[in-house]
Amino acid sequence: MIPIPNPLPSPETPLIELRARQCRFITSDDLRDAMCCGAPTPENSSWCEHHRQLVYVPRPDRMRRAA
Repeated sequence: MIPIPNPLPSPETPLIELRARQCRFITSDDLRDAMCCGAPTPENSSWCEHHRQLVYVPRPDRMRRAA
């Protein structure tokens, strides 16, 4: 997998204020007042490209089919 650089610094967004196509990766330690990355996301993804690499793990059965 090709490393993707960190998203451009953007103001963190409170979880309850996120809109469509904003990264939902929680960046705060306090889950009660969760702050999210808020960077733009590709269509049909909850995370920006950088955070997707951190949270997405392909299923082993899909990896075998691709080989």
